[in-house]
Amino acid sequence: MGQRGDTMTYNIDRRIEDTKAKQVKHILGEHLITKIENADLEEAQDFGIYSVKPFNIGVRLRRFKYFSDYHNEFTIRWSRPSGVKTEIDKIREGLVQYIFYGFLDEREQNLIQYFIGDLAFFLNVQPYRILPNNPHDSDLAVYKFSQFPRRFFVVFWRNPKYAVFL
Repeated sequence: MGQRGDTMTYNIDRRIEDTKAKQVKHILGEHLITKIENADLEEAQDFGIYSVKPFNIGVRLRRFKYFSDYHNEFTIRWSRPSGVKTEIDKIREGLVQYIFYGFLDEREQNLIQYFIGDLAFFLNVQPYRILPNNPHDSDLAVYKFSQFPRRFFVVFWRNPKYAVFL
């Protein structure tokens, strides 16, 4: 049963990832691709110049059932008994520079809250707690938003309809 449950969870997570990829890319583009102002005047461009820095972004989407209890925190996979690299390992190695972390609505159709975090302001912050994942295929480090400086959050957005959970 454990193996089947793990496979089912993976398949559900993969479906969510595949169906939300376009929406996530759109949000990332809105906040991380910038137009260089006055380039059309100063550099003879007809339309404009946009700056896209090379970087990697770790993305995690959570289901709605977790939102009411965990809307003010996020988790990073901390360890795996198997020894497979986790998110924290990839962050420590500099393989990702930003995190995109969001919650889905009840029907798993739309994002109701998300943030983009600049991991340059992450590594000096210790987890609020570390707990076993369910099923226990890994341990998760829990971080509260209040642990981070404002500049960690490149953007934070919440659908106003879900402010009642605060």
